[in-house]
Amino acid sequence: MDLSWIESILYGLVSGLTDILPVSAQAHRILLLKVFGRVGRSDLLQLMIYSGIFAALYFSSQKHLVRMNRARKLSRVPKRRRKRPLDTRSLMDLSLLKTIILPVILSLFLYQYAKPLGDKLLFVVLFLFVNGIILYIPQYLPSGNRDCRTLSRVEGLLMGLGGGLGILPGISGMGSATAVASVCGVDRNYGLTMALMMNMAFSAGMMVMSVMNMVSNGLVETLSFMLLLRYLLTGIAAFGGSMLGIRIMRAMASGNGYGLFGFYCWGLALFTFILNLLA
Repeated sequence: MDLSWIESILYGLVSGLTDILPVSAQAHRILLLKVFGRVGRSDLLQLMIYSGIFAALYFSSQKHLVRMNRARKLSRVPKRRRKRPLDTRSLMDLSLLKTIILPVILSLFLYQYAKPLGDKLLFVVLFLFVNGIILYIPQYLPSGNRDCRTLSRVEGLLMGLGGGLGILPGISGMGSATAVASVCGVDRNYGLTMALMMNMAFSAGMMVMSVMNMVSNGLVETLSFMLLLRYLLTGIAAFGGSMLGIRIMRAMASGNGYGLFGFYCWGLALFTFILNLLA
């Protein structure tokens, strides 16, 4: 049975919010469907949701992306013909971002193998508990001020591997990537900025996968104007939830970090365990 209007919009809002917050969007989607009594979701609905998330991430990272792209183009111009100095910092940001994104893209090929784990709530419980530990550990480490100028490619790959763990239901790619960055001594605000752009690549990959699934499986559901309108509103809700999540994350990055989300994940793991016993 398909989601109702209210359920669909709430599903999009929570999906967008939890895709940015380090609390595992996949776990929340699974639990919402359990609470709603639904058994699945449409590929078109998933496409709309990830489109909204991608739009929010692009909007928040646009200045950084434009600066990196401008520096990349200028680097291709011979030195004697350049009308302004080369922005080497942005080039180093771009190089680090490419390194971080690589493991995330590779993880997308494993997504279909990890997806069935969400059918068993005990796996979700386990991964949520582990996610809480991942978020809490950095609280015991001193804050750092490193950025692209001092980070190695290996450390960039480790951040990307953390982001790739987001394919597991209960593990947050954002949370793992920012936790690895903190362990490596990366400035928290800088680590968040890179993780947001990393997450944009993941969202783009999920959009491509949704389109491929729609092409291969066909649109089984009967499309109508009202259905498309509902899905569009769900995508807009996902955009709004993502923008709210970005604001929350930036505020917490400037404060004491994301350790409080660890307690939230442990509480959600307990709730999921009880829900599994009642099922």
